[in-house]
Amino acid sequence: MKDRTDLNRIVVNQTRVILTRDLSVMNPNLVEGSQGLVIGTLANYTLKVAFPMVTVGVNWKDCDILEGKTGMPTDADQPRVIPKPRQISDDE
Repeated sequence: MKDRTDLNRIVVNQTRVILTRDLSVMNPNLVEGSQGLVIGTLANYTLKVAFPMVTVGVNWKDCDILEGKTGMPTDADQPRVIPKPRQISDDE
């Protein structure tokens, strides 16, 4: 989302969002392009999003509203990405 006013378009338990940032550091299932259902808010600008494998808080800047789709996404809606093995020395 580019502007906080986009938050007004979100309907809890209906609006589906897509990640625009790779959050696989938090969970390997949260790669860029993953789809989730907004199930609430955690803070003023943090959305509680349910993905098929995990529920997390996502900053409004890290996702976009997915137009035309509602409801909980399935595993088939998720990108097919093989997570790279992480080394202790990997710093991002």
